[in-house]
Formats: sequence, C-alpha cells, structure tokens
Amino acid sequence: MYDVSNLDRDGNVIQQGGPVYKANAVFHTDSSFNDLPTKWSLLSGRQVPPEGGETQFIDTRAVWDQLPQAMKARAQGAVALHNFWKSRSEAGMSNITDEMRRAMPPARQPMVRTSASGRTALVIGSHAESIEGWPDDQARAFLREINAFAAQPPFVYTHRWRNGDLVIWDNRCTLHRAPEFSSKYVRDMRRTTINESGPEAGLDRSVPGARRRRSGRRRGSLVDCRAKIVLL
Repeated sequence: MYDVSNLDRDGNVIQQGGPVYKANAVFHTDSSFNDLPTKWSLLSGRQVPPEGGETQFIDTRAVWDQLPQAMKARAQGAVALHNFWKSRSEAGMSNITDEMRRAMPPARQPMVRTSASGRTALVIGSHAESIEGWPDDQARAFLREINAFAAQPPFVYTHRWRNGDLVIWDNRCTLHRAPEFSSKYVRDMRRTTINESGPEAGLDRSVPGARRRRSGRRRGSLVDCRAKIVLL
C-alpha cells in the first residue's frame, strides 16, 4: 500500500509543483519501469477536494481499435524501454545519480499485447523512453505521436472523486494521470498494487547488462482484463 496523499507526516498540505506532482500529471502506467509491472491498481479516496483533484483514465484497448493502420504496423512487435528516471527528469528532478540509475534500470515492455480477454492493448505512457532497434530520434517522435493520439478527449474518462470512493483499474490496458490541483485542499489517497506473475508476464523485461531488481510487492494471479474501471 502506498500513501499518495498531499499531506506530510504532521498532516500539513504539501505544496504542489514538485517533480512527483508533475510526473503524476502526465499519463502513465504504474510501475511499467519494473521487470514485473503492476497488474491491478486500487486507489482509495479517504478525503478528497471539493473541486479539482480528479484522476483521468485512458483505455488503451479503445485507443488500439481507433489507431491508424500505419501506426499499428509500426507498434506491432516493437519493444520499448520504460525508465522511471526518464519521467522524473522530464518533471524537473535534477539530482539523479548514476547509483540511482543502477538501482532502478529500465525495463522492456512490448508496445502491443493481447489481454486474457482477447482484446489488443497498447503499453505506452510517460515512462517509455526508447524503442529497441530504433534510432533514438525516431523512437522519441513515435512515442510522442502515439501518446498524443491516446490522450485525445474521446478516449479520456475523468473520475471526480467523492469521499470513500474506491477505483480499481487494470494497468495492462489503462493509462492514468492526476492533473495538478489547488494546494489549499487536502487530497488524502491510498493506492494498492498487484504485480503480474507467471505466464502472463510473457516477456523477458530485463535490459541486457542491467541488474535485475526484485519487487517487494505481492504478486497476483492470472485474471482477465475485463473492464477499464470498476467503481465500488
């Protein structure tokens, strides 16, 4: 379980604008930079702002269905490297050391995967920094293009929180983000994540030469990608 609130240990509201807030304001998939990325995420709204503080979601299966054929052809079979430090540096974090990069090296993720339900989904988002075998400039341009396509308004669901809401989503077919909001309000949230495991992982995601890291999170069992969001 993760405390993703905007409160410090003394219960004071943390001012917006830091790298963590800026990174979370861009569409991403939880932990795609890990060898075993997150399967399910559960986000609980303990105390939410009266205005602002929404979470936005994109169903990448719907994006794939509408993706132009030329873009599908380029994405099919491509493997992207997802890097935690890429999204953090873009958000303004400047004190990233070589030791930090070695401790959290990039992970390989297929850009296109088939869910257990049989629908095709895209694995994209702000952590993707390059594509194996592609020149860097072409890879960055294509990643910007496909992420921008996915972020079009028809694909975006905005969840406006109420106290006590619990939102569950499948990271294997979902992008999400938390747009910046006023720092005068408390946004007390908790997130629980479940990792992929076994045959569903389907790809050696370790980068050659990089030290593999183990996740301390409990791994989940194989489940279908049936729904984008479940509200309880």
